[in-house]
Amino acid sequence: MLFWAYFLGRNLQVAAVVSTILLAVSALATLTGAALPFLFRLVRVDPAFVSAPLITTVMDIFGVFIYFFIAHMLIRV
Repeated sequence: MLFWAYFLGRNLQVAAVVSTILLAVSALATLTGAALPFLFRLVRVDPAFVSAPLITTVMDIFGVFIYFFIAHMLIRV
């Protein structure tokens, strides 16, 4: 991913940010998608009923926060 982002933009700093964000959001989505059904089962709610919309919403919100946090940490202007 780093190579492709660098190839498209020709900026190594931006390519590193994009690659890091993609990796972080993918890892968090996997963890969230695996953990939420177990959490819902603990509170006796059908995991199939609420998992997909909630995971999508949570990942949209956290994805934006992760994006700005990593971009802020890696690109100091």
